Amino acid sequence: MTVGRRVFLGAFTAGAVTVATGSEAAADGEYTLYTSPAQFYGSSTTAHTVTINHKASSGDTAALNVTSDNPATSAMYLTGVETSRGTLKISHKGYADGSDPGASGLSIDLRTSGTAAQGIFVTATDGPTRGALIVLRNNPGVDDFVVKGTGRTGIGIGRGDTPQSQLHVVAAAGAPSAILAEGAVRLADVDAVPTNAPASAGGGSLYAQDGKLFWKGGDGTPKQLA
Repeated sequence: MTVGRRVFLGAFTAGAVTVATGSEAAADGEYTLYTSPAQFYGSSTTAHTVTINHKASSGDTAALNVTSDNPATSAMYLTGVETSRGTLKISHKGYADGSDPGASGLSIDLRTSGTAAQGIFVTATDGPTRGALIVLRNNPGVDDFVVKGTGRTGIGIGRGDTPQSQLHVVAAAGAPSAILAEGAVRLADVDAVPTNAPASAGGGSLYAQDGKLFWKGGDGTPKQLA
């Protein structure tokens, strides 16, 4: 079967999309070689600037495949100025019968055994931020896992709540306990006796000082346990 290729040699406008002059291209084997970067821009408020629809219903081909041979920089840059949306939105249209257990909204494959690449890396180049760094929500009314901009981490706390400790864990209904440790648990010496904050939580503080184990209950009096 003969495969034809149409090579663009000028500017054009199609609906919401305009391609600027200067995006000259030439066929080079299985690729189209652009002598200058192709640029797409649009100003429509009702249509996407570029839409790609992969109509195949089987096989391992994708709607968009981006590769790079340059080890000095990222394969793709994505920049946005959103105020109430994610810069990148991923939606997995799942199956109500649960027949898609191998699927995921995001899949990362760190190829090559021995690589030192990081799986997920979040940083703040211009200084500390105020928003949460990670938020996982699946159950109603709670943040199943959240890391605030301060570094405080919550598991099972109320949605939008501030963790009341560096690590704040709330046992879900039906869970036998909030924390299960299989192995030793080590308590380092504290610099000062805990204040039992927040007082509204009740209970007390278990801590070590000078190599001894103490409990400070609601009466505010430390008691040595061991």
